[in-house]
Amino acid sequence: MDIEGILNRVEKLKPMISDHSEWSEEKGYLHPSTIDALTQIGVPRFFLPSGLRGYEITPIECARVTEAIADIDASAAWYVMVYNAARLASATWSDEVIEMIFRENPDTLVSASGNSPYQAVEKEDCYQIDGVNHFASGCRYAKWMLSPVRLDNELATVLLPMEDCEILDDWDSLGMRGSGSNSVRANQLCVPKNLINLPSNNSSGNNRYYSGLLYKSPARIVFATYVPIAFSLARKSLALLQDLALEKTPYATNTKLKNRKLAQSHFGKARAIYRAARSFFYEELEKAWVFTKEEREFTEEDKADLYLAGVHAVQECAQVLSLVSNAAGTSVTDRKHPLERIRRDMETLRHHGFVNESRYSSVAQVFWGAEIDYPLILR
Repeated sequence: MDIEGILNRVEKLKPMISDHSEWSEEKGYLHPSTIDALTQIGVPRFFLPSGLRGYEITPIECARVTEAIADIDASAAWYVMVYNAARLASATWSDEVIEMIFRENPDTLVSASGNSPYQAVEKEDCYQIDGVNHFASGCRYAKWMLSPVRLDNELATVLLPMEDCEILDDWDSLGMRGSGSNSVRANQLCVPKNLINLPSNNSSGNNRYYSGLLYKSPARIVFATYVPIAFSLARKSLALLQDLALEKTPYATNTKLKNRKLAQSHFGKARAIYRAARSFFYEELEKAWVFTKEEREFTEEDKADLYLAGVHAVQECAQVLSLVSNAAGTSVTDRKHPLERIRRDMETLRHHGFVNESRYSSVAQVFWGAEIDYPLILR
């Protein structure tokens, strides 16, 4: 699928997403019409193998589309990750399971969360699954739930049919509200044994579908599916501040915002931070793809730098929002002004477990040979 064709679809379907943005914000999950628009754009197929009617677009292309969708609605853009993280993770599953999930419907949504492992107990003909996993974005529209699970003190992965799970009504966040990141409970749920994937089963060539270049890249290319949302939020905030500067006279002053030195300084710093962070991220993403195409070995330091670029991007874009907010003043507290929602979305995004501020130390752990504390899925 041609990337320009995908971007044209995004532009064509923009009203279908934007018209339901407030509904999603209020309800705490995406409007069905927004899900339909994302499907028409082709989002569920970005990282799905071509043998299953997927597109196998490159990480750079994915990041570009993520930004474009985020320019319309940040929560809708989050679904680039919701759909495609599980597609990448499926590389270690058997043909049988892959075909069961995707052959009939390549657009099937598999919700995924690495937050809290379920507990598994082996029975005679199945595994019994119990527990609650949190932050399962998109679970209301999902057919399957992908999660870590503990079996005899070993960490594995399980696929649960969503129709047999309970969705807890506990997603009421400050921002990114439309992501629908509820908790999912499994209560004495018995699943066939082929729906648990043990680490000992994980090997390249485990199924016949995942042989393309995309699947030889480091797992952290998943950052292409959601980190660019931060760039969109930062860029939109800078544009809105510029508009404010031309029009606003702050309270208790007779000087327009555009003539205030402190606001000028905040804008200049914020723009520099945004451009530097974005350049670093895309540089590392491009480097990862070049290494993949040239079949060069990724060192742990190479992977750590890609991780650093993703963490740094989100944290620096949060700094952009802080500077913009300081310059814009009370406008960011006005619910009728778009800056208010942008700030809430950015504040929520920057605390995500894979890219929060503590993950800077995770990068140092790699370079210093210290104990690594970040999730196995990103190593």
